[in-house]
Amino acid sequence: MANDIIQTFYQRMMPLFQPQAEKLLDNIDPQKLNKLAFRYTFSVEAMTKISHIIEDAVIGTPRSAALHASFQYLSRIAPQQARYTNIASYAQGIWLYYEADLPEASFSTLLKHRNVSGIDTQGTPLVDYWLVVAYGEGIHMSLLAQEIPSLSGAGRYYEGFYTFQADTAYQILAILHQIYPDSTPAPQQPEL
Repeated sequence: MANDIIQTFYQRMMPLFQPQAEKLLDNIDPQKLNKLAFRYTFSVEAMTKISHIIEDAVIGTPRSAALHASFQYLSRIAPQQARYTNIASYAQGIWLYYEADLPEASFSTLLKHRNVSGIDTQGTPLVDYWLVVAYGEGIHMSLLAQEIPSLSGAGRYYEGFYTFQADTAYQILAILHQIYPDSTPAPQQPEL
């Protein structure tokens, strides 16, 4: 039952957001993304751009926000390992969600950082999702996308939404806490 929560939440949220094309990211100042909320179908490159905007917001507000990120598979953290080790110095904490398709020892520098917690999502629907949530005082940015099949059969694509709404970030983190109560802390409700 708990595993269905993320899928149900995702399906409920998608229609609430205005659709946008990947081209939006090439034509908008990243600061303006703090005022937009939209749904999309994006490539890995576009997803990485949005993820970096959220991660940079954590770096820009030291010790203000926690960062939760799903890489789907541990092997996908490799290109971001140095970046996330750096972000760990700025975040209140980092929670990384992944299916361990490689030995965790390969990522010991990152996963043994005092501010980083790794959560194995094997056998849960979270393996199908790319998620990045920054949540804390003055920062609440969320990216949640489900991997979808490519029409051409090549490459990875994601359909999802991005928002800066505090309540959405809170709901995502509450769901993660419900699925992984021993690993993911319960979020504090946003101030109204």
